[in-house]
Amino acid sequence: MAQGVISLGAVSARESFTRAGEAGDAQRAHAECRRYVALLRDAIGPEPRGAQLRIRRSEPERGSYLEVVVEYDDENNVARAYAIRCDREAPTTWE
Repeated sequence: MAQGVISLGAVSARESFTRAGEAGDAQRAHAECRRYVALLRDAIGPEPRGAQLRIRRSEPERGSYLEVVVEYDDENNVARAYAIRCDREAPTTWE
């Protein structure tokens, strides 16, 4: 099974997000990511077999941050199509 991962960001594209170093940043960042996952599921639908929306911690050179990703079985056409829809059709605002 080939595993694919698409980064969807921490929040909707046109929304601001909690930056590392702000007071209470870890809890707020996690809450924002959970809200984004819920929004994606509401807009795109629940994940099909072989796809999963997850929150992960990335650790780039400039410090770690939380982001939402969609992991999918690259050999599963339905899972791959769902991941691509999440990337292309994700809501850009909370509304």
